[in-house]
Amino acid sequence: MLNLYWKSRDQTRSLIEKPFASESELEGYILDNQEVLGGDVYIIHRQIRTGAKQGIPDMLGVDQDSRVCIIEIKNEEAGEDILPQALGYAIWAETNPDSIKAIWLESKKKPEGIELDWENLDIRIILIAPSFKSAVPRMAGKIGYPVDLVQVRRYCFEDEEFLVVEVLESKPPRKVGVTKVMAEWDWDFYESEHGKEATAQFRNAVEAVARLVAGQGWELPYNLNKYYVGFKLGNRVVFSVAWGGTYAWNLKIKLPEDIARSFRGQLWELQRYDSSFHEAVFRPLKPDSPDISELKPLFIEAYQYLSGRR
Repeated sequence: MLNLYWKSRDQTRSLIEKPFASESELEGYILDNQEVLGGDVYIIHRQIRTGAKQGIPDMLGVDQDSRVCIIEIKNEEAGEDILPQALGYAIWAETNPDSIKAIWLESKKKPEGIELDWENLDIRIILIAPSFKSAVPRMAGKIGYPVDLVQVRRYCFEDEEFLVVEVLESKPPRKVGVTKVMAEWDWDFYESEHGKEATAQFRNAVEAVARLVAGQGWELPYNLNKYYVGFKLGNRVVFSVAWGGTYAWNLKIKLPEDIARSFRGQLWELQRYDSSFHEAVFRPLKPDSPDISELKPLFIEAYQYLSGRR
């Protein structure tokens, strides 16, 4: 049993769990607080109807790796039966790109800089529940799609709410199944897609950010994705080095818009502010020698912005 306490200077208070009254309430909460999903997912539609046989996936989103995200929510402990249900939604999405495209085009607000490959959609499954049975992470790694298992529980003290969000690790499949094989992204893949020169620039930028992170003493591990390398605090991307084209790349930093727009630099310029993901996109003026020193105050601001540490 999980017990949470809020320790202040003068006393220790016990936090009371405040379960969501229904799946609909939890859905609405996730829709209004999308950063719970890590900050790299944007929900474009809620309650997609796929026909009587397939059922209704709760929400549809896209992430910064240009993947379609199937989001399924349970308001109670989720068992193994959630996996074939989610798999059915994923296969439907992959085999019906015209339906997904129609939803995308009808969406009133779409994130900038996301381009979906309608000829070969990449699918990501996100399952949300207060808890999962122990067999679910092991079985999730065998269905052939990337699966996020997100445990969300809400606690309260007086008028304050506290969320406990835990992303469980699913084990990758050991052999090819009937669905797509999950890709492994690495520097060789980047070179094959973007060329040696651009990849060298990109890698230098990643290593520069990694040195800054280490110098600040932050615990922000990074991982390579198809279109970006993200530095994460828990499950949230704080900043990333991202591909902006075949040979172009940029830096994306989670910042309040007013701080982002106040930046004036000699080596970097603000390319745009993406309100969907609450991040500023900066373009290097000298990509062959990426010097991030003048962006250091913004990296610190982003870390403080997401961590609450000042």
